[in-house]
This record gives sequence, structure tokens and C-alpha cells, in this order.
Amino acid sequence: MIKKIFLFLLVFVAIACSNNDSEELIETAPVTYVLLNFTFIQQTNTNEDSISYDIEFFNLNPFEVSGSPKVTLTDGGGGATFTFTPNGQCQMISANSSCVLSYSAVDDNPNLFPVEPIEFVSADYIIENSN
Repeated sequence: MIKKIFLFLLVFVAIACSNNDSEELIETAPVTYVLLNFTFIQQTNTNEDSISYDIEFFNLNPFEVSGSPKVTLTDGGGGATFTFTPNGQCQMISANSSCVLSYSAVDDNPNLFPVEPIEFVSADYIIENSN
């Protein structure tokens, strides 16, 4: 009888400790970035306001990700900080690859740009779906 109980316990422990590799969870690594360039030229009597930047986002995951790049800028006078989603670039980044987000705007309307210079603060990539 003791042998049967011992055998039952041994089988129970073996089944409880079995590892099912097919249900491994794969963690999604965050998408990182490098600011390649950022230029803001303030309007003067001879120049128009202009802003341009290039940001490279890196997906180091072994699968494609989709999401939204977010760029945070501030006016140099310590005033408003604003985060926005630029144009539709880089909404999908292939596995183990990168995508360059480029933006450029020129305007001579002083109401569209602040009096203080605009400065780059940070960029993020909000992953909405990973395949």
C-alpha cells in the first residue's frame, strides 16, 4: 500500500513539474531612438521660421511592431511642452530593423511659431501591436 501511495505521489510530482515550451511568453522590447538631427531657425527680417528633424527608431524585437511615434518639444523659454504624433511615417517597423521619421516645415507667419526657440525634448514609440 505504501508503495502505491509513493508511486502516486511520484507520478503527481512529475506531471506537475512538466514544462510546456509551446506556451513560452515572448517579451516585447521597447523601441528605442536616436535623434539624427534637429534644427529650428527662428524668423527674422530675412528668414522664415523653419523646423526640421530626423529621428531613427529601432525595433530590436524578432517580430514586426506597429504603433505611433511620439515627439516631445518645448519652447526654449521654459514655457509650453507639447507632445504630438507626427505624420504617418514609421507606423510599422519590421523585425530587427529601423525606420527614420523625418519632418520639415517652413512658414513666414509669426503666429504659427512661438517667440522662443523650439527645442527637442524626447521621442517615444508607443507599441500598439506586435506580431
